[in-house]
Amino acid sequence: MELLNERQRVPFAFVWVMTVLLLAGSFVALHLAAPGQATANKFYWYMARAAGFTSYGMLSLAVLLGLSTSCAFWDRWRLRKLMTQMHQYAALLVLPFLLFHLFGLYQDTSVPFGLVGLLVAFTAKYRPLFTGFGVLALYGWVVLVISSYIRERMSVKVWRWIHYSSMPMFILVTLHGLFTGSDSASLWAAVVYLIPIALFLLLVARRFLPTRPVHKPSRT
Repeated sequence: MELLNERQRVPFAFVWVMTVLLLAGSFVALHLAAPGQATANKFYWYMARAAGFTSYGMLSLAVLLGLSTSCAFWDRWRLRKLMTQMHQYAALLVLPFLLFHLFGLYQDTSVPFGLVGLLVAFTAKYRPLFTGFGVLALYGWVVLVISSYIRERMSVKVWRWIHYSSMPMFILVTLHGLFTGSDSASLWAAVVYLIPIALFLLLVARRFLPTRPVHKPSRT
């Protein structure tokens, strides 16, 4: 993710304000309606599922656009600048939807998640290994976004290492979704995870594996 500019910081702040307001509004409305614990659990379960898939989609878009841009994939159509901006916005939108995801998991008491289980890796009672992968990726992505605000104060080497950490984070999140999600056994959910990871592997190979130069036959 490149250095954020002023035009991006205002909409990012707006998204966070709206996220907090929506969470607070849904919490107050549901408790005023008092539909019963089973209905409330179902509401928060849908919130956690929808937000989880949305945040994964934003993460996939951010990582795939970042890799494809670094491979000069979009240069032939002169779309590098546009794709870089989309990469930045997608990366920033991961975190608000993750907040929805965590809030839904916390409020759904059918599968209890305490704050410790949600925020401390490998401490959850529900599939602790793969839940822990999600927690690690959460903190890694927070570091990546924060570092984008202070990139000018960082060395190129440190920034590059932080930036490249998005790739193992993406793998961890994919494993987290595949092995903890309630919909992972469904074909459509498997496709949601497998298509981005397949594109990711192809772009990683193109970005980092050496390619053989094409030798044109010499004219005699």
